[in-house]
Amino acid sequence: MKLIKLGSLTSTVQWTFRSWKEGYPVTNDVDQWVWTADGEDLPAWEKDVAVTWARWKFLSPFFASHGIYIYELDPPYGKTPARPPLYPKPRHFDSDVWPWPRRAYKEDRELNFELIQVVRVWPARDANGRELMLRLASGPVPTDELRAFKRLNTAKARSDPRNHTLPILKYLTFDGLVFVVMPRWSPVAFSPSARVSKVSELVHLAEVFYEGLEFLHENRIAHRDHYPGNAVLNSLMDHDEALGLRVPGEVRYAFIDFGAALVLPMDTDIDAVYVEREMRIGSLGLGLQPGVCNPFKDDVLLLTSLIQHTVRVIEDIVPEIGVFFDNILRGDYNSCPLASEALRRFRVVRSSLSELQLEQPPSGPFRTNSQVQPDY
Repeated sequence: MKLIKLGSLTSTVQWTFRSWKEGYPVTNDVDQWVWTADGEDLPAWEKDVAVTWARWKFLSPFFASHGIYIYELDPPYGKTPARPPLYPKPRHFDSDVWPWPRRAYKEDRELNFELIQVVRVWPARDANGRELMLRLASGPVPTDELRAFKRLNTAKARSDPRNHTLPILKYLTFDGLVFVVMPRWSPVAFSPSARVSKVSELVHLAEVFYEGLEFLHENRIAHRDHYPGNAVLNSLMDHDEALGLRVPGEVRYAFIDFGAALVLPMDTDIDAVYVEREMRIGSLGLGLQPGVCNPFKDDVLLLTSLIQHTVRVIEDIVPEIGVFFDNILRGDYNSCPLASEALRRFRVVRSSLSELQLEQPPSGPFRTNSQVQPDY
């Protein structure tokens, strides 16, 4: 019988017996918390969903003991999203109440969670009805992801206005597995679903993320996985279009998912760091090749590519923005600027803009094949 270690002898005995009785559905080897099914293999897909749900369902009493109630998954597995628990009832805010998101949906069913294939992430609700995300951050051997969360959530780090990451509300440990509890925000920071009404809103979006990247790099954290799903804003919404979510002063943006992060000692010279490139969605999309790279330069390239896709729609109003992006993305790799320099250059562009430019609507929601799509 495998011992399931918790904080007390009573809990250890109870969970060891329960785990044995149910066939040990949860492993503390985080490398096994992965999606294995190929895209079109429906039986394998359904099996992975069933395994993922069995783990989270098994852990649900543990989370409930901490006032956290996970979303439920109904059969047939793989064909339905996870739905909110019946209790407690949801509580949301129309305006910004840190760190909770604003409500931008009409019906509770719009909270359904479809990204079950992420495996290590699961939605939940606290006893006060506020929406949460649980994330498996580490096993018994601490990961760089957990180190990143710890470094970004000291009192000093959280007091820095450039810290554009979600706060960790709790760390929960189950038999060596470390789960972090965060507020749930929607991954639509770079999505046309959160509609843009003015150039100023896109300028603000870009500045926030460059500022956030500068902060990460100052703290010697390379994210290494910039793509639209890893950037959120402080709202809860379905995939339908929503207005008024990007007003500067009301909107907040954040990086999420530090599963690929590299965390280095604070005295590291980031110009001298070279490691094997992390080949993720953004790296593949940008055409970067496997091999040795500077992860901090990669971060600047990946984030710039991500920002460009959304922000370059203002180029007809702000011609300088195209030059800004091209200088970073089309230059020699060794000349790629640090995040702080990219931010400085962007602020030079921003400072040159007139109120008339900032108040104009963009020409479209996003670019495809270097062309702005004309309307939503």
